[in-house]
Amino acid sequence: MESQSKWGGLMNRVKPYLAMLSLQFGYAGMYIITMVSLKHGMNHYILAVYRHAIATVVMAPFALYYERKTRPKMTLRIFLQIALLGFIE
Repeated sequence: MESQSKWGGLMNRVKPYLAMLSLQFGYAGMYIITMVSLKHGMNHYILAVYRHAIATVVMAPFALYYERKTRPKMTLRIFLQIALLGFIE
């Protein structure tokens, strides 16, 4: 039982490093895919739309699952605040 708690403590200390490492691999993979597709003649505007669409499809289920109880009700005021932040970016 004690060895299990040691592994749990180790994993809690290592998690940020693993997350950063996986993020760097993700950026490297995205860079490679971007360069290959641009060299094959893809328009960079179309590539940006595809990247955002794929990111939405991949991340939306996680957001809906993990934040389903914490999301506030969508009121007109909240919608207008989100729209304003989107416009001023």
